[in-house]
Amino acid sequence: MGENITLNCSMRNRYEVAWYHLRSEELVLLISAEKDKNGRKLLINYNPNSNRMKMTADSWITRVSLTISGVTESDSGLYFCGIKSDAPEMFFDKPIRLEIEGLFVIEETKTEVEITDEVTVTERVLMFGGVGLAVFVFFLTTVIAGGIIYHRGQQKGWRAAKRASIMSYKSAK
Repeated sequence: MGENITLNCSMRNRYEVAWYHLRSEELVLLISAEKDKNGRKLLINYNPNSNRMKMTADSWITRVSLTISGVTESDSGLYFCGIKSDAPEMFFDKPIRLEIEGLFVIEETKTEVEITDEVTVTERVLMFGGVGLAVFVFFLTTVIAGGIIYHRGQQKGWRAAKRASIMSYKSAK
């Protein structure tokens, strides 16, 4: 309690980083940053607790650190470092559990937390439904196109040509 603590995260080949805190089933974004255009400086985008939380990086910005000053009881919990490259998804390193010495936990419940890219179940159903619809439309279009080709072929006498070749084969016997 009251001391400073530093949490580390690898940022190799990534351009954006964010630290999250999970406590009492609430996931909170603490701080986020991204590399500048040259990739040599870390630019802080979001930090509502700037008086207590600082993010620093090594000279090549391959490792970032979150420093929490004057740790309090409310700082206990799980911390997640999320990193992002060109893909829209954010990747998370292993969580870091911060426990305060001398703090007794009356009841601890295990909760599975799924960190997503903020896509809801409804949005996923719509995405997969859209893919299914696209496959169905492709199938239907293929069947219709096949029917049209067959019908036009009949109109142009493709069947008659086949009959003529069969007749010429029979007369040759």
